[in-house]
Amino acid sequence: VTAGPPVARGGGRRGRVLAPRGRCREPVLAPRCPRPGGCPVLLPHRAALVLASSSAYKRFSELLPKEQRDNACSLRVPKSRILTLPELRANPFQHRICRVFSTSEDGDDSMSFEDFLDMLSAFSDSATPEIKSHYAFRIFDFDEDGTLSRKDLEKLVNCLTGQGEEVSLSNAEMEQLIENVRTIRL
Repeated sequence: VTAGPPVARGGGRRGRVLAPRGRCREPVLAPRCPRPGGCPVLLPHRAALVLASSSAYKRFSELLPKEQRDNACSLRVPKSRILTLPELRANPFQHRICRVFSTSEDGDDSMSFEDFLDMLSAFSDSATPEIKSHYAFRIFDFDEDGTLSRKDLEKLVNCLTGQGEEVSLSNAEMEQLIENVRTIRL
């Protein structure tokens, strides 16, 4: 299985994101998605998510120490704090989710406010199936090579079954399961 081209909207540019009034002095505008392989760069419902309420900004700023909350739009939240969110705490793909949505050049999977909005909007009920499938593919592509290989499928199964390297499916069970997944036609 290989990744199709990402859905580009808005001329390949990110849309302007306005933070709740009085929080950030400048709107955030990124000219291109910096993530490898690109992404559906303009999530049409994202602006509505931000403008409809200040809950996204509030949730993001609450992940920062109190003395830094006034500058939340210009800071990055460490991965360890992102993983405290109830939605991610028990998710078997929590580390991959942080990796996929983070634009950190340091490779620490920290998130900016923009990254956080992308994550929230991709997992929102109003996200399109194209956006959801794009990000699901990227999350399941553990080696980030643009294909879902046998190793990716093995890691996926192990994450879903909660099995680590010390306890896992037998080779025959894994082979049968992966063969079943590979023959599924949508």
